[in-house]
Amino acid sequence: MQVKEIMSREVIVVQRSTTLKELLKIFRKFHIFPLVPVVENDKHLVGIVSFRNLIDIFSSYHPDVLKLVPFLDEEEADIFKIDITEDIGYLVVVEDVMEKEFLSISEDASIEEVYKLMRLHLKEEFPVVDKTGKLTGMVGIFDVIQAVFRQKGIIK
Repeated sequence: MQVKEIMSREVIVVQRSTTLKELLKIFRKFHIFPLVPVVENDKHLVGIVSFRNLIDIFSSYHPDVLKLVPFLDEEEADIFKIDITEDIGYLVVVEDVMEKEFLSISEDASIEEVYKLMRLHLKEEFPVVDKTGKLTGMVGIFDVIQAVFRQKGIIK
């Protein structure tokens, strides 16, 4: 069974120019903040945004820089003590916080492949792309579990 047979095709996406305020408004109704694909006008996948990227807004340093200094411990930012202004909602855009290096899966990959990648990278969902890199859907661990139950005849 291939990923394209089990993936969700209706995906909420954002663009690089989406403001932080718009991004937060889009996801206000969700219980958890999902992995959000960032696309260009032609649906070409250019990045992802997760809840971790939002927490990084509160950091006063760039985490990648600290990783280069072996004797420094990373401190978790206390989001309640950081002084930010209302303007940040308009000044920060998705381009500023998105991950440009990310994993995606081909829609032609098998469900076994996507499951192995999820376990290997400790991810619960991946954006799905076609051969040209255009976003075609999202696949999550629950999609894989349902497919296996369906194959075993437990659900139809």
